[in-house]
Amino acid sequence: MAIIGKILGGVLGFAVGGPLGALLGAVAGHGLIDRSRSRAVESGSGAVEADAGVVFALGVIALSAKVAKADGTVTRDEIRTFQRIFPFDPEERDRIAELYNEARRSADGFEAYAEQVRGALAGKPELLAEVVDALYAIAAADGELHEAEERMIARIGAIFGLGEYEMASLRARHAPGSGSRSRAASDRGRGAADAYAVLGVEPGVSDEELRAAHRKLVRTYHPDRLVSKGLPEEFMELANDRLAAINAAYETVTKERRAH
Repeated sequence: MAIIGKILGGVLGFAVGGPLGALLGAVAGHGLIDRSRSRAVESGSGAVEADAGVVFALGVIALSAKVAKADGTVTRDEIRTFQRIFPFDPEERDRIAELYNEARRSADGFEAYAEQVRGALAGKPELLAEVVDALYAIAAADGELHEAEERMIARIGAIFGLGEYEMASLRARHAPGSGSRSRAASDRGRGAADAYAVLGVEPGVSDEELRAAHRKLVRTYHPDRLVSKGLPEEFMELANDRLAAINAAYETVTKERRAH
């Protein structure tokens, strides 16, 4: 079953406790999620029982709503990017929109959602990084990263336990001016400094260290591996974009080194 069906049909959605479970419960109360096959909603801080894919998708929805609220405006570009990252059928739009809007309205802070996602995806830092990747992509879709958005995403990354180089890598490929559909194409147009950041290394590393860093990133963030870890297939384009950005950054750096 597609991940959106698991969430909206209640097959796994109501096995989620904590603030994400409360979010689903609030939307179910509006009649937009099928309660007939669902379990009881846990609104406390219980452990997450749903699979990683369900929590990943809910995390992207809830946290992107909170990030959008940070600068007070949701632009058409941000909506289009959200729909590209998380494609869904037109008939599901109203229910996804209600989840998103309920997360924006919720009194639960973004930290509560982030902490629950971290707990649910413990031992899967690659998936946590992909959540942050999605947040940067959506926030930068309007051509700029607002200070409030940056602070919130940085805090989410810290809650997830992502390191300085990992966060710099994620931010670099979504820097203002890089919001085209093809991340690989946009990365080729950037300077070597951003390319090094995407690869998570300093410009002074040796060629051998550079190759090793590139191989590790490709191995870690290959879309097939991410799916095996629980990434919903609906988010494959996000994973493919990042792999393309990693390869394009490596190409940029190696060309720059050969030129000197």
